Amino acid sequence: MLTTPNREHNVRFATLPAGTLRHRDHRFEWTRAEFSAWATAAAGSAYDVTFHPIGADDPEVGAPTQMAVFRRKD
Repeated sequence: MLTTPNREHNVRFATLPAGTLRHRDHRFEWTRAEFSAWATAAAGSAYDVTFHPIGADDPEVGAPTQMAVFRRKD
């Protein structure tokens, strides 16, 4: 299981300046497409991966946090 902030959702934080990360300890924040592409590639043929929103799932920009769950294929 892996989670990351959804960068697209940052526009919903009124006090967050555009183009900045939500917290100083974040090294990156991915869009839903970036996260999906990375996780799908990381899963390769050895794992199934499913994606889940964490928090309210805004119809325009998605949930504030996103999660990928990897399950090894046997």
